[in-house]
Amino acid sequence: MIWNIVAAALVGALLRFFRLGHPSLWIDEVFTWYAADIGSRMPWSHVIENVHGPLYTLLLHAWGGLAGDGEWALRFPSAVFGTVTIPAIAWLSGRWLGRSAAVPAAWLAAGSPFLVWYSQEARNYSMLLPCVALGAVAMLELRERLSARALVGFLAVSSAGLLTNFSYALLAPLQLYWWLGTRGDRRRRLLLLAGVALLMLVVLYPWLPRLASVWDWKRLAQSAGERPAEALRGGPSFQVAAYPFTLHVFAVGYTLGPSIREIRTLGSGAALRAHRAELAVVALLFGALGVLALRAAARRRERIAALIALVAPALFVTYGAIQNFKTFHPRYVAVSFPFLLALAAAALADARPRLRAILSAGLALTWGVSLYHLYFVPRYGKEDMRSAIAMVRSEARPGEKILAAGADDVLFYYYRGPLPIQRYWLGWAGEGDRMEAKLNEALAGTHGVWVVWSRGEDLDPSGRFPRYLDQRFPGAESRRFEGVRVWHLMGAAPDSR
Repeated sequence: MIWNIVAAALVGALLRFFRLGHPSLWIDEVFTWYAADIGSRMPWSHVIENVHGPLYTLLLHAWGGLAGDGEWALRFPSAVFGTVTIPAIAWLSGRWLGRSAAVPAAWLAAGSPFLVWYSQEARNYSMLLPCVALGAVAMLELRERLSARALVGFLAVSSAGLLTNFSYALLAPLQLYWWLGTRGDRRRRLLLLAGVALLMLVVLYPWLPRLASVWDWKRLAQSAGERPAEALRGGPSFQVAAYPFTLHVFAVGYTLGPSIREIRTLGSGAALRAHRAELAVVALLFGALGVLALRAAARRRERIAALIALVAPALFVTYGAIQNFKTFHPRYVAVSFPFLLALAAAALADARPRLRAILSAGLALTWGVSLYHLYFVPRYGKEDMRSAIAMVRSEARPGEKILAAGADDVLFYYYRGPLPIQRYWLGWAGEGDRMEAKLNEALAGTHGVWVVWSRGEDLDPSGRFPRYLDQRFPGAESRRFEGVRVWHLMGAAPDSR
């Protein structure tokens, strides 16, 4: 069994490190780059201000001081943690659902497109997931027998999990269920629970004032009539379609079926119709695996724990989204994924050989196509800001400037040249006269302006700004890259039309 898990980890490492630095960074990865202060001293105040994974950022800061801040270097820690996730999920599966589930869990974790995606992204989710798995292993041991070793292990891993991503706290209902689920030692367990809670507060204490001020906690207590009308990102913070989308992403990642950009560009209805055949295959395959997984949980008398692990985080995130506190996204409920994978592994372990072979072939096919898309099909990748800025860098002339419309932080990462960069807020696209006036201000007094547009769907979902540029400057040079457009506008602003 050990060598099987080692082999799965090696295969998983190859999948995670393959073309690791190939895609451009996207906006959230650049936020990580900002927070890590690579190449400079990181003051403690910056660590305290970071409520989106201070421990991961500290590790990236230390690593970046040695390896630099290129795409490969920034993503390297995630690939390492993504590889560690494989034996961690195998351990969780064996400890929770029986030894027979450990090896299938290792291979599922190795090939999962969802896990590979986050292992190739400079964000903290790949560090969060092994903390989730190892914390569950420690708690399962504590469920059976209170021991100092397991308690210290749980406290250490949970502290690391919370300081990696605060969504680790969404596991509290499952951990409480396991902690208090035994009949013996109830009084001792309650006393220890108070001590554990106090220690967790001590760990979080430096960040509590910042947490209180960064997020608008009052929204969680507002009634429907009191909720603010504005959405967090230009659209509803929650839609019922978020549930099937999350299940699809957990099953095959973001790179099978309609791409995220395709959904944003065509609309969900048209995008789904264009991929209905592959979506039907995914639904049939993973629907069958899901039914078998529930049976596997019932066979092991772990139905309640499985439901808590899978449903509780989704309910918390749904409530926050309905209250317009935080948008719903699959990564915010990623803490459920190790348990989902463990249940799928138990289902494969229980299946008869022929059925197991059919399910395994289906997984290999769908995951193979998804990973091929991830590595080689640009429309499934991140915005190609790197190529766009390389073109600007090679063709720009003295006296010109760059106008960043959209994901300007990514542009600041890729362009570190002599031309000045000016931000253009795409929210002005909703106000025609102001959009034009602000553009005229940007064009005034220059020999030329390079307008770099990306990720306009949040503030300009209908694409008014790029259409306006095409109509007003029909002869302007324009280049298209994946998710990015660049216009070269020569001279001062023409008269308004």
